Amino acid sequence: MISILKNNENFTPYVFYSTFLKEVADDIKKEGYIVFKFVENGDDKVFESNYRIEPITIPLLLSLSEQLSKYYKEQIELLLYNNNATKDVLNFLFKSDFFWVAGNNTIPTYPIGKNILKFDMSFLGGFIKKDPRPEHRVRCYSLDDDNLISKLEVFGNEDERRDFLISEYVYTVRQHFQELLFENSNTSNKTDYYVELLSELITNGVLHSKSNTFALMFVNNFSTKFSISDNGIGFEESLKSKSSNLLYTPFELKSKIDELSILNVNPKIINNLHVIFETLYYSALKDRRGLFDLMISVVLESKGYFRLHSDNAQIIISNRMNKQLSELSNLRGDLFKMHEDILINSIRDNRYDDQMIKLKNQILDCFISLYKIVCDKYNNDYRYSSIRFYNVKFKGVHIEVEIPNT
Repeated sequence: MISILKNNENFTPYVFYSTFLKEVADDIKKEGYIVFKFVENGDDKVFESNYRIEPITIPLLLSLSEQLSKYYKEQIELLLYNNNATKDVLNFLFKSDFFWVAGNNTIPTYPIGKNILKFDMSFLGGFIKKDPRPEHRVRCYSLDDDNLISKLEVFGNEDERRDFLISEYVYTVRQHFQELLFENSNTSNKTDYYVELLSELITNGVLHSKSNTFALMFVNNFSTKFSISDNGIGFEESLKSKSSNLLYTPFELKSKIDELSILNVNPKIINNLHVIFETLYYSALKDRRGLFDLMISVVLESKGYFRLHSDNAQIIISNRMNKQLSELSNLRGDLFKMHEDILINSIRDNRYDDQMIKLKNQILDCFISLYKIVCDKYNNDYRYSSIRFYNVKFKGVHIEVEIPNT
């Protein structure tokens, strides 16, 4: 039995990756199954206990619970406690729709439950604390919603299906997150831009990863935080489906950094890091905004943090990498302008080919340089490095951003 919330410990993404995942893996190995206990002390030490959860950890917890429920082919049991020590965090989770999304709800006026967790609903309710903001809710995006699967069947190819989904999610994302984006001076003037980016990422989650995608945005006095998580096929399998074109040859960057052998880490875990770099590289070459553009906007323009986790590896991007990111941003801007010119002017010939290939090669070189710098810093002092490696594999793609309010 694993306690999710520990006494006097804030359940943050760092705690989730560094200790909670290992506890879950060890317990499964020992017991052969898993039961979650909501809080460490249960109904004991009520007046000595204090429990907190970082809101953007909720999508991660849902993703993990969904993975486990799929593995065991049943809902995972969650033991709840409603007492003076738990009522505040229980209230927040309840009113942020965590239990509606995780449970077996079929009432259409609430989020339809995904049958991930099994718990006693009688522990929920009777809360008197002031309601949290209605925008601070966890969202689940799925092809099972709104009859999307049948709607997509009428389209003949992947691009058409993708364009349709993005058009659907632009409207939904605006409803869910626009109000929060308006409140941050770093995002208020770029609300449409962030809606476009988030719609793209959610589409990637539900269409390419072939899984539910969980997301939550939270605003406090200091920053806007956003988390998006899926437990789908992951970056590597997605990249394997890409075809070569003028600008992109699958795993081109990865093959080059594989040869460098800078880090003395398990090759399978190193592979996950290299796939993350490959994914960002691929995104920087695309003719539509995506993951790379989100990273640049958050880090360079807002002085925020961008974290990307896949399987056993995570990269944390901050403005400590300002020089390399600025160069990549300028190259990406030049390349994207050419993409726009080709699209707007309906250019069908190859007049831009040489320029685009030159920019692509410069972007490739910049990514190799960035990789070397990141790895050198890890070798000098891994504790303060921008990369993290974990013994426990957490399937799927997990994105977290933090944007200062000023």
